[in-house]
Amino acid sequence: MTIAWSKAALLLASAALLTPLAATAQVRDLDGEVSDVLTFEGAVEGAPVVYRYTMAPGTSLQVDVMPTGDSALDPTLTITDAATGEVLVEDDDGGVGLGSRGSVYSANGQQVEIAVSAYDLFSENETGGAFQLVLRPGTVAPRAIQPIAFGGKEGGELTAGGRHLYTITGEAGQLVEAALIADDDTLDPLLSIYKGSGDQGEELDSNDDGGGGLNSLLRLVLPESGTYTIATQAYGDSFGHYTLRLAEPRTHTIQSPQQVLGLGERVGGYLGTGYETGSLDPSEITYQLTPEVITAIRRGKGEVTVNLTTPLFEDEDFPSGVDPFLELGFESPLGFASMMSDDDGGEELNSRIAIDLSPLAEDGDWLERLRIRASSIGQGGAFEIELVEGMQEVSSHEWEGDEYPIPEEATE
Repeated sequence: MTIAWSKAALLLASAALLTPLAATAQVRDLDGEVSDVLTFEGAVEGAPVVYRYTMAPGTSLQVDVMPTGDSALDPTLTITDAATGEVLVEDDDGGVGLGSRGSVYSANGQQVEIAVSAYDLFSENETGGAFQLVLRPGTVAPRAIQPIAFGGKEGGELTAGGRHLYTITGEAGQLVEAALIADDDTLDPLLSIYKGSGDQGEELDSNDDGGGGLNSLLRLVLPESGTYTIATQAYGDSFGHYTLRLAEPRTHTIQSPQQVLGLGERVGGYLGTGYETGSLDPSEITYQLTPEVITAIRRGKGEVTVNLTTPLFEDEDFPSGVDPFLELGFESPLGFASMMSDDDGGEELNSRIAIDLSPLAEDGDWLERLRIRASSIGQGGAFEIELVEGMQEVSSHEWEGDEYPIPEEATE
């Protein structure tokens, strides 16, 4: 049997289904209700704005300060013990956007002072403005600091604004490589490292989104032997499970910006923003041909290919941020003179230059002056470079549509 439904019948059936839902909807009367979130409005106009709040024994308090409307305020938050003046929390930009966030726990109960001030208070760069103060009382006890070893892995679950602390012990000059991976889509993890035990010491470095996606990746050379604290934190209002990994211990090696490259040789390194900026790694490395390569070219093996890639075997939790950029040129009295370059001529984002160097062998010292320069268009990280016999195929990319739109001002 075939039953044909008319549009009118379907509409009537839908209406019949929806009607009981409206009739049974529950209405909550908020008059007289007590909210578990306290919200206050204020404005910084020079001096800090101070509030007092009494915490019951065994309770926690999360405090958020956010600029409101068109406020130019970049707020900083300080929470102190009202009785002793001890600073319990200091924060700037630990909340959403320019907002600040801090959390305290009181085992025995206490009164705290919450001070909101402008960043760069007492300086020419001070800016005031309106803000919103949000207090979220709770009963969340802070998790005890846990140790983590080089090569180790730990995990946990962070609430919004939550923070877990881990201590490591290392030697001066030792390289710390920490990866903080979000196991839930609801988490945007933030990674920091502090000197000493706890997060009240000097912050040495922090990272957000440096590990691919929303994950965080941090590389730091320990300035001295001792204890350090790694903090895992949920950025903004994000929350969820995470995994914290530390790479195996190794000593950081300062790389020379001038190196040599042999035929059939594949070597690795790291690129950063340059030693002059305080980075652990140079922004570029230049290679010259070994005498053996020059001899082989002069004997007729002039067709070669240079490949600059991210590591072939890479730990996905410690990804390289390098977008390889390869240049071929010559050493001149004025420095490196680029003659040809490539970006993305290899597979994916990797770079490749295929060239016959035989003409350079016919006259003068051109081969001795030839240089290969490796750098990155993107972030820093690990890379590998090789020089091989033969001319491999170089990919060409033709962008379509508006994937890479040209700004209007560039065409005017």
